[in-house]
Amino acid sequence: MIRVFSLALLFSCNTEPSPPGETPDETADVVPPEQPPEEPVEVQPEPRSVQEIPRPRIHARHILVAHSTASSAPPNTNRTKEEAKQMAEQFLQQLDQGGSFEELAKTHSDDGSSKRGGDLGVFTKGVMHKTFEDATLSLAIGDRSQVIETPFGFHIIERLPVVEVHVAHVLVQWMGLKRSASERSREDAILVADQALAELHAGRPFADVANKFSDGPFGSRGGDLGWFQKGQMVPQFDEVAFALTKGETSAVVESPHGFHIIHRIE
Repeated sequence: MIRVFSLALLFSCNTEPSPPGETPDETADVVPPEQPPEEPVEVQPEPRSVQEIPRPRIHARHILVAHSTASSAPPNTNRTKEEAKQMAEQFLQQLDQGGSFEELAKTHSDDGSSKRGGDLGVFTKGVMHKTFEDATLSLAIGDRSQVIETPFGFHIIERLPVVEVHVAHVLVQWMGLKRSASERSREDAILVADQALAELHAGRPFADVANKFSDGPFGSRGGDLGWFQKGQMVPQFDEVAFALTKGETSAVVESPHGFHIIHRIE
């Protein structure tokens, strides 16, 4: 699985992660750019979106209150460490009284994730500061921490569920689409997609059909796109992928990248 779209605490809590929809092209748009082969043809590296991110995969959001002596504090941060801790305790009290985590993070958090309500996305062990990581892993899904101190300031952490799907697809493109090298017409693309779907209905393995029909670099991998979180893919693809049950295959779905037949692996 690819896509750890928040590395906010790797070096600094102020390093702004890439939110859903602003990820690298091969995950954000589902279809990575296809480049014409050069001579001699070289073996291309494995597309990043089909590599597995080690477990556990962790999803969290936080509110960060920095102070003047904190690492990577925002410019013009004048509050003392004691004032920052007191402010964080006040935010925690507001949360305990039913305050909105998202709104408090948007209004008061000193991290780049504030505009997303503090959402740090999905990450794995070894990415965040050890104190932050340990505090997050100690939480059950839906639980919220007390005020936690790291070199970046004081945090309130809430652990969120990891909502993700492992999918494969058959992609059929036509001339004129973004990143398409196909010379077929849209009408011919419809026929190819229908033929691929017919072979699937006849019982042919999905990987074989993808290898035979799919455009782009994932066909040779049986169409395996790897793991995605909700919101990472274009809306037409995202909606269908998350509506499928494990082992289910969609009908033909059109997106700005072409016609897809989507198969949910996990």
